Amino acid sequence: MKNTLKLSAAAIMLTAAAGCSTAPGQAVSNLTSGFDYKTGIHVTEAQLASFTKGKTTKNDVINTVGHPPQKTNVSGMEVWTYTYTHLPINPFAKGAFENTVFEFKGNTLHNAYKSAGTPGKSGNPMLDAAGM
Repeated sequence: MKNTLKLSAAAIMLTAAAGCSTAPGQAVSNLTSGFDYKTGIHVTEAQLASFTKGKTTKNDVINTVGHPPQKTNVSGMEVWTYTYTHLPINPFAKGAFENTVFEFKGNTLHNAYKSAGTPGKSGNPMLDAAGM
């Protein structure tokens, strides 16, 4: 029984460390694992930079990023918000809690930018569920 537990613990540690080797001097914070918590749609800086104000259409955004999880109308513009959360298992790794916002006038992109998370939310679903 003890050998089985030791082997199981070793297998878990090897699974978590797979692909996470570091070179001398490399920061441990670059490590990621399959245990990281990710939710939402991550819009990369490269994707955001590929859109041109006044030329990009709603279909262009959908084809690149996917359908928006949230749509609102503000001051005559349609606003699409893509929320993304990444909580790494490694406490030293940098996480992310961001919104990528697209503003449209008609069918054409008026503005696109990133903002830091959603007001009133922590980015941690467990804390949000607990009302903290």
